[in-house]
Amino acid sequence: MPTLHTLLEEVFSDADIHPNDVPRLELYMDQVLALFDEALTDNKRTPEDKLLTKTMVHNYSKEGLLMPVKGKKYTRQHIMQLLCVYHLKQTLALSDVKALTGRSDVDFEACYARLLRAKEQMRDLIPPLLLEHLPGDSPDSDERLALCLILSEISTYMRRLCEQLIDGTDDAN
Repeated sequence: MPTLHTLLEEVFSDADIHPNDVPRLELYMDQVLALFDEALTDNKRTPEDKLLTKTMVHNYSKEGLLMPVKGKKYTRQHIMQLLCVYHLKQTLALSDVKALTGRSDVDFEACYARLLRAKEQMRDLIPPLLLEHLPGDSPDSDERLALCLILSEISTYMRRLCEQLIDGTDDAN
């Protein structure tokens, strides 16, 4: 089993789509899916995992997480909105994602760019903090379970904080 340090290096070297990677022209669905799949392929747990599918995009649009598409082309704003949905759905319920992204008064590109800047800072700050406070060079089964419980609880705290932010805003709906 790899060391915690090795695992942290791998996890915190995830891929991102940067705003300048998103074409300024409108894209068809297949082009949007190819953009996500090619740029984020290293984020897959297994090679056969799908990060984004036509069904997902249609459901996001139908459920109001994504602005309606006019015609068959997705604008840059749609793609930025999809990137926000992609990141939020990793942690939050779709109803919470909708409260945040199902709006027309948000500058999705600015919010997404802010996320990327914060991720760079987190990549520098979080691994040393975890290495300092978590056990484990080569965890056995008990140690691995304990470590996953701890990390899961950290994730729960962060999800709850997001929920409080969503629930505490007057304009969440």
